[in-house]
Parts: sequence; structure tokens; C-alpha cells
Amino acid sequence: MDTATNTHRRRIALLLVLAGAGMTLGGQRPAPAREPLVIHGADAVQERAIDWSIRRYREAGLNGMPDLEVNLHRSHEECNGGLGLYHAGRIDLCTATSSEPYQRKFALHEMAHGWIEANVDGAVLDRFMDIRGIAAWNDRSDDWKQRGTEQAAEIVTWGLGEGEIAPLLPETTDPETLARLYRLLTARDPINGIV
Repeated sequence: MDTATNTHRRRIALLLVLAGAGMTLGGQRPAPAREPLVIHGADAVQERAIDWSIRRYREAGLNGMPDLEVNLHRSHEECNGGLGLYHAGRIDLCTATSSEPYQRKFALHEMAHGWIEANVDGAVLDRFMDIRGIAAWNDRSDDWKQRGTEQAAEIVTWGLGEGEIAPLLPETTDPETLARLYRLLTARDPINGIV
């Protein structure tokens, strides 16, 4: 038997094995890839801001983003008069009239809520609240800037941003302190180029 015939028989045998495996598995195909980010109602600028934000999380090595549904709105009513809301994987952004840097900032911020919820354990959050002197993680009776969840999202946003917009915290905080807090929450260095 020559080499060409032997190679041909091996290929046929391999094809038969693969065909048999397909029959054994019932012709199953792999499940389609899940879509972790679904966007509704975005214009081109808003979509670019959301894409940019997701890329910043990847560039920073902040894996583990939960599935998110992002809804863009023209009025602030859908965001309780603000620019964004996060709840249980749903993000509402009301940034249609905002500049692109603010659209990116608020996309980062609302995504930070989801990332923190999915990736930061309670002991780290307790330490963060102790350092910041925060009484409650998300007490709606507290001012927005006094809530632990908002301060944490602002600090993650600061670490991922490009330094265009200062974090909205109760007091001005120096970059070294912000970087330490970012490291506490993410176990990584900020990528904003500030520290």
C-alpha cells in the first residue's frame, strides 16, 4: 500500500469517526454565544460612548461584567430626573443632551454599579465604607454623594476614565487617595494616566 492510499484511508476513517460522533450527539450544535450587553434606543454617539466604556473595562482587566441591558432615553424622566440609573442589570441612561465625555462618564458609572455588584465582596465594601466614613451602602434617604454605592461607582469611573471629569464626591480627593481606593475596589491600578 502506498503512502497516498494510506493517507486517503486515514482521512476517510477520521470523517467516519466525526460523522458517528455527530450522530451520537444527536447532531447538536454548540449553543449560540450569549449577548452580555444589549442596547436599546441609542444614537451613534451614545453607542460609541457605551462601546468605549466596555472597552475601558476590558483594557483595565476588569473582567466579570454581568449581563447588562442598556436603555437610552431622550428625557430625564426615565432616570428619575438624573442622567443614569442602575438596577439588577438594567441601565437607564438619559444623556441624549449631554456632551460625549459626559455620555462616556455616565456609561462607565452605571456599568460600575453592575461590575461592583458582581465582583467586589462584602469585606472589601465594608473596608471601603470604613475608610470613606460612610454609614450605609445605598440608603435612599442619604444624599446621593453620601451613599457608598455612588462613591464606589465614582471612584471606579475615575480610574477608568481619561481625567476629563472629576469624580462627584462629597469632598475634593487627591489622585493618590483615589488611586488607593480604586485599587481597594478592583485590585488593579487605574488606567486613567493620572497616577
